Amino acid sequence: MDIPNDMAISDIHSLNRKEVLDILAQITRIEKKTFPANEALPFGEELWKRKPNTRVLYMTRRAASPAVAAATGGARSQPHGNVRSPVIAYAVYVRQKGTAFLHKVCVAEPYRRQGLGQKLMDYIRQRLEREGCQYVQLWVDKARIPARALYARCGYDDREEVLDYYAPGRTGVRMVLDLCSGG
Repeated sequence: MDIPNDMAISDIHSLNRKEVLDILAQITRIEKKTFPANEALPFGEELWKRKPNTRVLYMTRRAASPAVAAATGGARSQPHGNVRSPVIAYAVYVRQKGTAFLHKVCVAEPYRRQGLGQKLMDYIRQRLEREGCQYVQLWVDKARIPARALYARCGYDDREEVLDYYAPGRTGVRMVLDLCSGG
């Protein structure tokens, strides 16, 4: 699945420190609005500096000209006349040899139900396949039906359930994508 022309997916490791801090601050705001406090990840600068096997990917609309951004109320101007669009989705994964552990996938509330989560998941899959990854695994709350449906559409299979994984009464489901079998 191709990324729409008006969207871009980037890795924070391709940015300078100031840009990283801006992106991580945006991700943190989305994270706090979306997940309970006990499930929210700390999106600090160390994800960029000291964790080479950890990837933080984020999706934005492609930058518009400053005039278009001002007219639409969309993005803030950056130095040198560049315009950075707001983060609309993000994902975090950790690679360990042939396995990637997908820790977070989130689409900001106003952008849900538009296929962006699917596009981000497809991008991650293609990237990990190119890098020689064999498996991708994740945990999801059994009650998060839309998330589980997205992962199933992306080829993930339920492998295990753990009662009280997230909190008392909240079952976790481990899902795995086998990249070796083509799905």
